[in-house]
Amino acid sequence: MKKLLILLAALLIPLSVVPASAVQIRVFVTDMNALGVQNRDEMKATLQMLLASRLTGDKTIAVSSAGEADVLVSGTYVTIGKIFSVDALAKTAAGKTLTRAFVQGESQDELIPAVGKLADKLSADLARIYSGALPEAGTAVMPIPAAKTLTPVKSDFIKNEQQVNKTPAAEFIKPHDFEQGAAGGWLSKRLTGAANLLAVGKTLLDGSREIFLAENRRLSYYRQSADMKLVAEIELGNSEKILSLDTMENGDGSLDIYLTILRSEELSSQVWQVKGDKLVLAVQNLPYFFRSFSLAGGPKKLYAQAMGREEDFFSTVSEAVRNGSAINLKNPIKMPRFGNIYGFNQFRDRDGTTHTIVINPDGYLVVYSQEMKEMWRSNDKFGGSELYFQKDDDANVRVTGDKRWVFMNQRIQVSSKGEILVGKNDGFWVLGNARSYKKGAVYCFTWDGSSLSEKWRTRDTQNYMPDYQYDEAHNELIILQTVQRPGITTRGASSLAIKKVE
Repeated sequence: MKKLLILLAALLIPLSVVPASAVQIRVFVTDMNALGVQNRDEMKATLQMLLASRLTGDKTIAVSSAGEADVLVSGTYVTIGKIFSVDALAKTAAGKTLTRAFVQGESQDELIPAVGKLADKLSADLARIYSGALPEAGTAVMPIPAAKTLTPVKSDFIKNEQQVNKTPAAEFIKPHDFEQGAAGGWLSKRLTGAANLLAVGKTLLDGSREIFLAENRRLSYYRQSADMKLVAEIELGNSEKILSLDTMENGDGSLDIYLTILRSEELSSQVWQVKGDKLVLAVQNLPYFFRSFSLAGGPKKLYAQAMGREEDFFSTVSEAVRNGSAINLKNPIKMPRFGNIYGFNQFRDRDGTTHTIVINPDGYLVVYSQEMKEMWRSNDKFGGSELYFQKDDDANVRVTGDKRWVFMNQRIQVSSKGEILVGKNDGFWVLGNARSYKKGAVYCFTWDGSSLSEKWRTRDTQNYMPDYQYDEAHNELIILQTVQRPGITTRGASSLAIKKVE
């Protein structure tokens, strides 16, 4: 009998080890410091995303929060001359050190492969530690964490305490107080051309909706019903680039299509109109940035701002009225620091006081009082766009050897209910002038008197989100996605998704 018990125990020992080694180890990359580099914040975020994506494999999986992780990884990136080093430290949630690893290289071209090697080293060490493998003779024995049982990650969504415990099936992720569900949606077929901009026109008598999409040098006119039907296109000259696309309905029922165009570093904007199934040029050579939107949730109006010789956005933002080929400006808007026609909006609090909200150059949402004093700043970055224009940079050209790159940003929209909508793109390479986003989402906030509170947000798109529009009249969110980027021989491709907001 004693021999039988010993035999059974010997058989059970390997079985008890299998679950620990067969399940992926959940890893969260907490922070990456960056020393000796320019654009330090961007570099830190880029390294964090690079390492997290490469830690997902057969042995480890990167998760989106520290609360669901078995291992927390931090690191430091250091450059000395042309040499760089990336050092990483892995700890348990209780703070006990598990392993360290580092890689180094001689140029920025080696950075991405080096991060991949670093992730492989960490994955191998963590797999050995959690499987209980014995170390080689003469080496210290690492403690085997036993505080958590490794289980597969159940959710791809970042949640806070106020959000529901299980992933909702709706298209919007909402805190518990606002969870009502959101149903319905529409997705277009693949559309030729990687569009940067989206604008909504009129709803026609047959129920179809006018949709306008703009690439760098092309404007496309669609009618959207059960599907997207291409009606007309126009193409601009090689020296021209479309920076903004807006629509404004006139008192007589006609629709103006405003194209903000940069031609040889000077604004030369145009106004187009729909005549039957054709796009017809109405006005050209206008020296303004244009944007049509609902300021503080009020009626939709047209606004304009000029460009300066040295300044990217010059003078104040003013309400604009077109009278034939002339643009009349009135009612200038007081703007806070870093505010420009595309990166701001206003909202009113419960007392009716007007506040201004801006996406600053670092990507943070900032709320200003009527006296233009900062009241609140977000902890997370928002916005993000690959669309840009260039200007001569006489003050810095000797240092940079390049022109100044000016990136457009996601527009902030405010509903008549005071809801604040802003887009957010995340990417795998956002460093200096190199931007390549891979997913996006739209966030909806409300002002609680002291800060912005998240009301809902959409699920992440599976592609870069260059633009979105909230059609409040139909309570629909229209999201533009890039499904194929343009190349030397191809225009790329886009798709359009419409979500019903409940």
